[in-house]
Amino acid sequence: MTFLTNFAAVLIGVAALGTMRSTVPDYNSSFQPFAVYADKQGIGQGRLFSAKLVGLKTAGAISFSRFGEDVWRDTSATFLIAQLSITGRSESRQLEAIWVGATGRQYTPSDRLYDVPRNLSSARFEPGLTDRTVVVFELPEDEIVGGQLGLVTRSQMVMDRAVHFAGPAIVPEKQTNLRLEP
Repeated sequence: MTFLTNFAAVLIGVAALGTMRSTVPDYNSSFQPFAVYADKQGIGQGRLFSAKLVGLKTAGAISFSRFGEDVWRDTSATFLIAQLSITGRSESRQLEAIWVGATGRQYTPSDRLYDVPRNLSSARFEPGLTDRTVVVFELPEDEIVGGQLGLVTRSQMVMDRAVHFAGPAIVPEKQTNLRLEP
């Protein structure tokens, strides 16, 4: 009888450990910011910032002025330009953006366009002050519909919030050349 009791205890223990192992999140997903989704007005409230998605545009090429010279960049994919209005809450912060495409692939802002006017990567958001900024992604057009924009404070702090904005229902009209002004 003790053999059956011991065997049953071991079997129950193995089943419990298997269940816990398959349902407990891994280390990486345990230490990520909490996802917070924007409301119907397109406003997302993070712990250290609030942001509003003002608009999304697509283009095959982007032009802008830098030090009095015209700069022109084109792509074989699509430029997705997210226009944002961001307010710092309690301290000065810089933000990072990511686009999670319809297939789940993640895109960071295009490094080829780091110097566009009002670029998010070079902006600092002060408490109580609202500033407008843009983020430019370079991605396949089929990743836009069903995708979402995510914003998080630079050098993410564990247990902070990441604000997510839903992507468009249809792809915005693609402009041949979009000029970005300061």
